[in-house]
Amino acid sequence: MSNNRRVTLSDIAERTGVHKSTVSLALRGDPRIKEETRELIARVAEEMGHRPDTHLAHLMSYLRDAKSSEKNESVAYLRFESSDDANMDKIPFFREFRLGAKNEILRLGYSFDEFYLKDYEYNLRRLSDVLYNRGIRGLIVSPPAGLQEIKDFDWDKFSAITLGFRLNSPLLNRVVCDQIEIVRMVLEELIKLGYTRPLLAFPAGRDVHVENRWSTTFNGFVNHLEVLKKGTVHVGGADDAFMECLTKSMSDCVIGLNYSYAQFLLDQGFSIPEDLGFVLLDKDDGPEMITGIDQQPRYLGQLAARQLSGFIDRNEQGLPEHPFTLMTHPFWQGGTTTTPQNCTNC
Repeated sequence: MSNNRRVTLSDIAERTGVHKSTVSLALRGDPRIKEETRELIARVAEEMGHRPDTHLAHLMSYLRDAKSSEKNESVAYLRFESSDDANMDKIPFFREFRLGAKNEILRLGYSFDEFYLKDYEYNLRRLSDVLYNRGIRGLIVSPPAGLQEIKDFDWDKFSAITLGFRLNSPLLNRVVCDQIEIVRMVLEELIKLGYTRPLLAFPAGRDVHVENRWSTTFNGFVNHLEVLKKGTVHVGGADDAFMECLTKSMSDCVIGLNYSYAQFLLDQGFSIPEDLGFVLLDKDDGPEMITGIDQQPRYLGQLAARQLSGFIDRNEQGLPEHPFTLMTHPFWQGGTTTTPQNCTNC
């Protein structure tokens, strides 16, 4: 066979004694083809020097999108709460993520269904059977509030992706906004404005959900950046302990994980930003003109949906052998809750 001619599916089919449609399915890892047959075809294809035609793959992807309205496959959004008490929707970040995922899944031509774990009394084996019997092939796993491990679920039947670091077991492919870059960006912008004594505040447990990225990154940069005179971390709510921490540290700006800290300060008679600057790590959680970080949760949802669609197209089911974390870039948005300070860094 000439080295200048591309090895085709027909060539591999002739060598292995199967139909070219079997070769096509086997090379895409389709579980309908026996494992030993898939391995044989993969080995022969490699020996013959077969390489996928990337131009053809792009064309087929385009044709699939053009006919997306004809899909009858379903994607499920798994929520670890009950349908009667959808607490995660009360948090703007998670609400926007779900909306972005839903809109993109529908645009790609899948149907979108939501399932609440508590409605199945935490019987995950039963839930996986229900999903499979309803023809669902893909799962977007919402952050499991209060859970770090999911047991007794049959992952082998599905393609799946999740958001963030809350789910420790099993390890799924996931999307997340880069928390390390968020903290670095906030401190860099505060230095430009002339703030030198920032205080990072978040509720107990929230740092653990991101593998301590908030506190570790904050402390690391504070120790590294000489222009910052002091950096303080408060773990807890917006209460008297928060006020005591603020007073002792003599901080000039609070970096809050949610807006409750700013509201508490206002209730205590502080003027923001005249008395104290305030930055929100998730600006969707506060008023429109607040200074903060746009983590783009709706885009994260879209990204999760696109990745999942690719898994489904490639028949990548079950737990990933090499799980990846896909990180997006945050954006700083200046607002009315910070102001330039009287110093040389302004």
